[in-house]
Amino acid sequence: MNHTTKLIFIFALFMQILFGWGNTGHRIVGKVAETYLTKNAKSQIKRLIGHSDLSRMSYWADHIKSDPDWKHANNWHWCTVPDGEEYEIGKHEGLAVEKVKEFTKVLKNKKTTKEEKQVALKFLVHLIGDLHQPLHVGNGKDRGGNSVKLKWFGESTNLHSVWDSKMIDYQKLSYTEYASYLMLNEDRGKVRQWQADSLLTYVHESRDLRKQCYDYKKSDLKWEYFYTNQNLLEKRLYQGGVRLSGELNRIFK
Repeated sequence: MNHTTKLIFIFALFMQILFGWGNTGHRIVGKVAETYLTKNAKSQIKRLIGHSDLSRMSYWADHIKSDPDWKHANNWHWCTVPDGEEYEIGKHEGLAVEKVKEFTKVLKNKKTTKEEKQVALKFLVHLIGDLHQPLHVGNGKDRGGNSVKLKWFGESTNLHSVWDSKMIDYQKLSYTEYASYLMLNEDRGKVRQWQADSLLTYVHESRDLRKQCYDYKKSDLKWEYFYTNQNLLEKRLYQGGVRLSGELNRIFK
């Protein structure tokens, strides 16, 4: 392995540690969202981002974590809501909720520049996805499961990483295949309901659902853990995409 290859390998490992849902998870959310955009929303987003798409831009907010100029944004990807509590601005760590609201305003504001709107859209697509991952709404005790060391089929990792990417990547589906799979049993009634849900609805859902993430007997997670949690994982990915579309449809009327 030459020097350049080693650097690429190390960089890849570093980025895997940092990412939210993981590249594939965020792409799935973006792809699902595109499916449920209104014609008007699609048209306005196209004018804003050109030849890009929601799937491609969905993981940009993670990639810039390696840029020192964006170091201040590290706590924008999560929030903290302890068990039995409701979210309150400024009470606990993590700014994801405030930033979703802030970027929504930027996109609605006719006075903001195209560049400002592009950055806001990239973050909004990413953060709404993040907030559907139960461990991105942390309990304030273990860094959203990052401090919970365990194994995934014998590989050393942590609980947060299992939910961000390990269970998704284990199925070896492309993001387009996964998104299509999630929409096979589409329920239009639920889609309309989820699109209308408020931001705090899915934040508090993640708070309540994260308990299931910690429910395991052995620290070497294998098929039993995957089988037990697959439905929850896929529902949150699907809901993330649908609710993202709802938010974008309201912004780009």
